[in-house]
Amino acid sequence: MADRVTVIGWDGTPPSPAARAALDAATLVAGAPRHLEAAEVPEAAERVPLGSVERAVERIVVHRGSAVVFSDGDPGFFGVLRALRDPRHGLEVEVIPAVSAVSIAFARAGMPWEDARVVTANRRTLRRAVNVCRAHPKVAVLTSPGAGPAELALLLGEELRTFVICEAPGTGGERVTVLTSDRVARHRWTDPNVTIVVGAPGTPTTPLTGRGGPTGTSATP
Repeated sequence: MADRVTVIGWDGTPPSPAARAALDAATLVAGAPRHLEAAEVPEAAERVPLGSVERAVERIVVHRGSAVVFSDGDPGFFGVLRALRDPRHGLEVEVIPAVSAVSIAFARAGMPWEDARVVTANRRTLRRAVNVCRAHPKVAVLTSPGAGPAELALLLGEELRTFVICEAPGTGGERVTVLTSDRVARHRWTDPNVTIVVGAPGTPTTPLTGRGGPTGTSATP
C-alpha cells in the first residue's frame, strides 16, 4: 500500500509550495498525459497514465512509497478523489485543490453560477445530461470525447439554447465560444471542455457576449 497519496488539483497555474514538495518526494506520479508532460516529474518516479481511474488506483494501492495523483481542478468535484477514498483501499489521502474547470468556465463567461446545475456527460450518460439541460435554465456539462458540445446540441434538436463552450480551460490553448445550439454541431471542439447551456425551457435564448478572463476569447462564428 502506498505510504501516502497526495492528490494535486491542476488548473494550469504553477504548483504551490506544498504541491511542489509532494511532487519532489513522489516515487509514483499518476495523471492524464498532459499532466505528466507539463509537470516536473522526478526522473526516478513511476509514471501511471490515468486512462483508467480504476486501474491507476489499483496500481497506487500496491505501490510502496509516496504517490502523487494529478486531477483537473478540484479533485473532490467530479474528480479522482472518490475512487481513491474508497474504504476498500485504506489509503491515506491528502488533497491540494485548484480552481475547478466549471468555476473557470463561468468566470470566463462572466456569469454567476450558484443557481447552476452541474453534470458530467459520457457516452453512457449523455441523454441524462441532455434531459437536465432541457429541464433547467443554466447547466454546466463536463463533457468527454463522444459526448461533447456537438452531441449535446444534436440531441437537444429544436429546443434552442445558448452554449458557452470553454475549451481547454486553464491552459494556454483556452478558448471560449458563444453560440446558439443550432450552430454548435458545425464545429469541432477541443477536449477537455466545459459547456454551459443557458436558456429557460420554452423561451428564446439570451445572447451572451464579452469575456471573463484574460485568456478567454469570445466568438460567435
